[in-house]
Amino acid sequence: MSLARSLFLSIGLLCSATIAIAEEEYEWQSERIHSDLPLYTFDWDDIWPRGYSDPEIIAGCESQVSFGDWRFTPNPDDEFGESYWYRFSNYGVFHCAANFHKADSRGELDQGAFSRGLFVRMGTARHQGEAWELWALQVGFVPGSDYTLLARQAKDELVTRFTVLQHRCPRSQVREAKGLDIWTTRYCSINTRRELLSFARRMLREPSLGTLELATDEEGSN
Repeated sequence: MSLARSLFLSIGLLCSATIAIAEEEYEWQSERIHSDLPLYTFDWDDIWPRGYSDPEIIAGCESQVSFGDWRFTPNPDDEFGESYWYRFSNYGVFHCAANFHKADSRGELDQGAFSRGLFVRMGTARHQGEAWELWALQVGFVPGSDYTLLARQAKDELVTRFTVLQHRCPRSQVREAKGLDIWTTRYCSINTRRELLSFARRMLREPSLGTLELATDEEGSN
């Protein structure tokens, strides 16, 4: 075989491989993130709801994140993405926490899956020339907490909209038991604030899962 023909075949094979890679379907990931103990407590300044700092007020809780009904809208590039709803409300006056109800539609929120936790502003990052705040829903207290990674462009306003980040877990932090038939055991184990913030910064560079935004009273139940 001539050298010219050999080179032609090699280039052809390389082009075919490149086209095959380009045509691979993008895999959207939202692994469950879990810590053995809650990573953020009230010693962290940017955690809500939390008690008022005004000494003239006897008791009360304040939040940087708006309470109400929130709608998740999936990234339009994710053909399998599905919308859902959250209802965020305050737990009480003397002991501060957020109640979370989650359901497929707004009309089902009263009977939606219930959990309790806190909103955490973990830190900041820059992406595409813009300053971003990195947030998480810290859900549950015992045994440990689950996390949903969120972001928003930095601003001094009550939060009414988040970008929901992917959870593409590093292999070294995947925990999974084999041999249990179809039953899922896999989750992403992250047990320090530093690891979670670093993970969120990486996920900010990935396409987002979608947006989570406070709904108006006029929006429907679907």
